[in-house]
Amino acid sequence: MRILILDPLDENLANHVLAKNVIYRPDVLRKGQTVLRRVLIESDVDAVVTRAALPGDIVSAWAGGRSEPCYYVSIGEPGDKGGPGEFGGAVVLSIAENGGESAYIAALKALECAFTTQYDERYHAGSRRASASRRVTLIGGGLVNLITAHYLSQRNYEVEIVDARPDPRTEADWTSFGCSRGGDDARMFTLSEMDNYNSREIHETMNTAFQRSVSEYGWATHHAGSLSQEEHAWVAEFESIPTWLADSYNDDIFSLTRESSGLWDAWIESDPLLFEDSLIREGVLRIYSDMDNLASAVARQKRIGAARAIFSGSDVAREQPALAEAVEGGHIAGGVEVVGFTINAHKFMRLLIDRLEAKGVRTHWNRRAQHLVFDGRGKVAGVRLADGMLTTENVVISPGAYGGTLLKGTASEGKINGVLGAWLRLPNIDSSLRNSLKLARKGHVTEDANITVATDENGEPIMIIGSGYGYTGVDATNIDGRLLKVMYEGLIDTAQKYFPAAYRAAIAKGDLESELRYCVRPWTSSSLGIFEAIPTAGSGHCIITGGHNTGGFAQAPAVGQAVAALLNGETHPMHALYHPNRATAFLAGAPTEWAILRSA
Repeated sequence: MRILILDPLDENLANHVLAKNVIYRPDVLRKGQTVLRRVLIESDVDAVVTRAALPGDIVSAWAGGRSEPCYYVSIGEPGDKGGPGEFGGAVVLSIAENGGESAYIAALKALECAFTTQYDERYHAGSRRASASRRVTLIGGGLVNLITAHYLSQRNYEVEIVDARPDPRTEADWTSFGCSRGGDDARMFTLSEMDNYNSREIHETMNTAFQRSVSEYGWATHHAGSLSQEEHAWVAEFESIPTWLADSYNDDIFSLTRESSGLWDAWIESDPLLFEDSLIREGVLRIYSDMDNLASAVARQKRIGAARAIFSGSDVAREQPALAEAVEGGHIAGGVEVVGFTINAHKFMRLLIDRLEAKGVRTHWNRRAQHLVFDGRGKVAGVRLADGMLTTENVVISPGAYGGTLLKGTASEGKINGVLGAWLRLPNIDSSLRNSLKLARKGHVTEDANITVATDENGEPIMIIGSGYGYTGVDATNIDGRLLKVMYEGLIDTAQKYFPAAYRAAIAKGDLESELRYCVRPWTSSSLGIFEAIPTAGSGHCIITGGHNTGGFAQAPAVGQAVAALLNGETHPMHALYHPNRATAFLAGAPTEWAILRSA
């Protein structure tokens, strides 16, 4: 979408507002209506934002000459700008002045929201109907699809799961699994668990994390010079997200996590044994290494309604004996307890699969899906597996970071890249760590860490540290071993400084190195998840979900609801908010890039 701003902006506001798809022309209104008409039409803009009252005939002429919708975003009292119908086919958005957020930021957010809603309606025109079949095949057996299967089976769908990896209930080596089972036995839910990772403030290094290796406090762990043109474009899109749009995306992400919160609560209440046997721990303590970061975090958690209690450093030491040495060493400034919980993820997966199979869900392991097969109308006719063709009326694909050729021919192709995270287990001596934690170490190679209270395979109390961001690109195996070692060293440094007693015990046992592992998480350049729907030849739907960065487990119930809604011909906010081309279409100048349009 090409946006024309006609009003002068101060330097600070301009830094936030101007982007590659914004044309800034504060001179136009001073040059008269002839110039305004020419600029609107010749610049081929999709939207104009201004405080000025634009002449209705000029706006109508602009709108009338376009095949795509156009938007007149008017800042100020709408009564001053003309009556209904005066602006022809233009969509008119009226933005009131306010004393807080800049009216221009509010205008751009409203414009992006209207654009997203309108194109979602066009994309789903004629295809938002109930599936003709109750049969659903889920490709991918990670946590997101397992939880989707739970919600579909509750609605009496006939469900089967196909996964390329071994059965997660087996004790195969961790390297043979994907992210859910290959990562360690820990997952966390908080209201801010899935976040937006684009910069929301202006600074010299904003949005440049993917340009620097982890040894330079960046996020790159791929081999130098190995990225393709498409991967460079993915990074460029990440870098192009303006601050206001990142903030808007963050609000959308949080809204879906809040939906999941209620769904998690209901599930825990309806099946308490599942969660008790998965060692659920209620309440998460967020701890911070400096006072400024703590104050900012407390304000944010209060703003989203997550804060339960504020802790000083001495409070942390008293409540969590495992952290007393870290507090004494000056590594912890304080913390805030927030709404949330953790589970032992591998235990949860085993128990959930057993429950699903007991309800009639069929599971097929070690069967790799290779690519989709399309018919002449662009509809999905089947899925090519390594051992044959799978035909089904409805298919839900959640590929994690391993979509590869499976997503070829879809709007999601190339949208999901991998970001590695590292894991380390430590003994939880005398169970002295009582709550699961989030640790923020500003300026550290493993800056953010989740520490989950758990038990190992023998029932011994442990803590599991998960931390780090390492970009691999589309190929989840593109990992430079030297840079992975840097991440491991950062994890060990966190263990040594924050859990010195547990660290010493692990060293004494001689098995610290063997407790290290990693997983590769599915990531998007906008930090938004993916939800794509394509009609199938069997009058059903092919649905693609994923790209939830650090929040797949947290948002999985909302994903399940969104899938069920589409299969039933209903709407869900995720359908529009997580369209794979939402960011690309808005930041570019070509509305047709919004989707690979397919006939219904």
